[in-house]
Amino acid sequence: MNDTTNGIAYTIVQTLHRSRKYWVYKARDNNTGKFVILKANDIQWRNDPTCIQALREESEAGLKLNHPYIRKTIGLFEDDGAYYLVSEFIEGETLDAILAQNHFKISYELAHKWTLQLLEAINYAHQCGILHLNLNPANIFITNSQDIKISGFGKDPQSWKYANPEESKYHPILFTAPEVFLERKPYDFRADIYSIGAIAYLLFCGQLPWSLDPRLSPSAQKSKTLEQIVINPNLLGKLIPEWLFKILNKALMIDPQLRFNNAEEMHSAIISELDIPYIPSTTKAEAISTQTTLTKETILPSQSESSYSKKQHLSESDLSEKEKSVKSSSKKDNQEQQIVITTDPSLTKMQKTLKIIGIISAGILIYIIVKYVIIKGIQNSIKAKQESSVVTPYVTEGTVRNQLLELNAVEGDSTIIGSMEPDADPDEFPPHTVFIPSFYISPYEITMEQWAMVFPSSTLKDEERDLPVTNVSFDEVIQFCNEKSLLDGLQPCYEYVDNYIVCDFQASGYRLPTEAEWEFAAKEGKYETPYTYSGSNNIDQVAWYIENSGGHSHPVGEKKYNKLKLFDMSGNVSEWVWDWYAPYSANVPFSFTGPDSGTDKVIRGGSWKDPAREARITNRAYAKPYSKTTYIGFRVVRSK
Repeated sequence: MNDTTNGIAYTIVQTLHRSRKYWVYKARDNNTGKFVILKANDIQWRNDPTCIQALREESEAGLKLNHPYIRKTIGLFEDDGAYYLVSEFIEGETLDAILAQNHFKISYELAHKWTLQLLEAINYAHQCGILHLNLNPANIFITNSQDIKISGFGKDPQSWKYANPEESKYHPILFTAPEVFLERKPYDFRADIYSIGAIAYLLFCGQLPWSLDPRLSPSAQKSKTLEQIVINPNLLGKLIPEWLFKILNKALMIDPQLRFNNAEEMHSAIISELDIPYIPSTTKAEAISTQTTLTKETILPSQSESSYSKKQHLSESDLSEKEKSVKSSSKKDNQEQQIVITTDPSLTKMQKTLKIIGIISAGILIYIIVKYVIIKGIQNSIKAKQESSVVTPYVTEGTVRNQLLELNAVEGDSTIIGSMEPDADPDEFPPHTVFIPSFYISPYEITMEQWAMVFPSSTLKDEERDLPVTNVSFDEVIQFCNEKSLLDGLQPCYEYVDNYIVCDFQASGYRLPTEAEWEFAAKEGKYETPYTYSGSNNIDQVAWYIENSGGHSHPVGEKKYNKLKLFDMSGNVSEWVWDWYAPYSANVPFSFTGPDSGTDKVIRGGSWKDPAREARITNRAYAKPYSKTTYIGFRVVRSK
């Protein structure tokens, strides 16, 4: 497009992007010779009022902002029915592209730098009364000087609906605040805080803070993140300070009232730990006006009141999340893991290079030392512990005291898994022999009080303490096992590898029983009693099920235990086990650890809502790993 009317001319030199409604071009300002970005509505949408209004709102928001970390908006003009939004051309690449090129591995220093710049820019925008609501790596540019430039202010908060899921590894919707995703207006500044939290977590950890199922649509993935607890980076093998995880976790609270109130508060929280003076790029939020005279019709910001409120609050009560507890470490120890690079302009190139090499070498040495100390400490803790369940309790941040879980020993043996009984289901056949190593198992289903030891809750009622915990997904149970292991000085069993969970069966920590371990324990181990239900042929003696439960779960341990002194193996709540669900096969050697892959996880034991046949020892059921219901809980084991 060339337009020389009124002395201004832009020459398109490259098409950068095309979406359903808009084209984005790289163009040259023929008056200055500088490159600019032109965003124009597609010819099919030239007369569409919503499309034109969207460009107007984006221009209005952009023209109010003048900050070194925000992409400058030049103006909006109309030419022959098409509207063109003109903005600054940035020499650099999107953060999305930078992360992909570096395999999502960014230095600790750059992650801090970009997070702080992001917070500083968003704080400025908020002072101007402008919310972004679309923050994601695709609209954050990294300049050649390694500084950020944010674009996309004033866009439709639901613009993620039109994003191409193949353009990046992580869909923009995953960075969207829950209240924006669910369209629970009004939004306030804390919506952007959530997005910053997700971006910062990605920078520091190389992945998003949830377990994602790539088989689901982006919208379905987003829905599942609202049901999950943020993954502790330590469980991903990421050595970041615990104070930083606390900050990221707070920013990512589902309930906006639990987040930081504004970007400045989050910025200050990071700076206070880094002990770096806060030197903002700008000290005052000021709207700017353009000096450029555009073409036929220059479109200036509306004089009407902005559609963005500077102080709005979300009050929906159904958006809530248990805030995750993490153990605190000393500020001094955390600072030992930090590397702060300062560059003196007077240094020669060689001096700078040597300094950076020295700092990097020191950082590697510190990392090795810290990792050795942590691992050695865990090993010593494990060595000092006896197999007894006795430990001196200490107070967590919640309402209950932490203590080692009570576990009963199960002596290993060869056993037959499955059934040939006439009323058995097809997936219980054929019976097969498997050797079960010795292990320890919790005599009770994990209770709400025990869950609160790891994930403190101020809402735990006395009458709920002994109820089995429910409404917990498989992934959340995995996190419980790892976190509880760390609390008790044990080696966690689970590790996240490429968003998949792997189990180290040799580790000393808590884990879920395998399906074979669970059935062996329900059959009373080496006793191998031929009961239909765990501990009896009379279901009413040992189980809460649909006929006697009254339509709800009951405190653990109220029914008769089996010979291993295990309660509620039949009934009360169904229990997650480790295995992927698959039919038994006579042609495949059976391992007590189960199949390597699948789509559903096995659940065992039947529940308060199920008929008696579901409470049979050999009965098998399954559920999606992200399922959360009032009738699925779990118990834990430890390898012996």
